[in-house]
Amino acid sequence: MDDEIDIQDLAADEIRELLSMEGSELDEQQAAALKTFIRDIGGLENALAAVAMLDELEKAA
Repeated sequence: MDDEIDIQDLAADEIRELLSMEGSELDEQQAAALKTFIRDIGGLENALAAVAMLDELEKAA
């Protein structure tokens, strides 16, 4: 049985709490926007790839 939890299955406040454990401070609205972004882009892996690509573009600018 796979015990992995998809971030899309978490409530915004749960996402915020998990990220705060890693040192990120998001308010409830930002956590909800993050959840929507991850869902809209097709999952966490795609979201991470998009953020990495944007980071590279920012460094190149």
